[in-house]
Amino acid sequence: MAKITRLVLASIVLWACGAGAAEIKVMTSGGFAAAHADLVPSYEKLTGDKIVTILGSSMGGAPDSIPSRLARGEPVDIVILAAPALDELIKQGKVQPGTRVDLVRSTIGMSVKAGAPKPDISTVEALKQTLRNAKSIAYSASASGTYLANELFPRLGIWDEIKGKS
Repeated sequence: MAKITRLVLASIVLWACGAGAAEIKVMTSGGFAAAHADLVPSYEKLTGDKIVTILGSSMGGAPDSIPSRLARGEPVDIVILAAPALDELIKQGKVQPGTRVDLVRSTIGMSVKAGAPKPDISTVEALKQTLRNAKSIAYSASASGTYLANELFPRLGIWDEIKGKS
């Protein structure tokens, strides 16, 4: 699988930038950052090119978010971020239409403080009760957090109950 992923990433980079590029600027969000960091050394060794990695969230207005960086005109060769944010950047003309390539399907996880009991999220009702009972709920300002606050929690019918501690 790692070999296929390397090949896909190398193909994307070569296709986007043309063979022989000396320096390739890649903006990536947290969801792909670990895989990207794992693949960069192999790609650089294989091609002799230098990858400059710029990290930022897929969404939001923070100064280091990918949309904010592109709005300021920061130069970049490749962006790797959540599909909804990428679609918006394509609509805005910040990313070239027709260049989108889906790399992964990402899921959302839950964590608790070390040593705390594992919450029951085995059913929808158990998840809702766990969220209601939580002292606080934290999530990212990027794609997964936007999904939770704007779609999942309202659809579960608990957003009004939990948004004050979120």
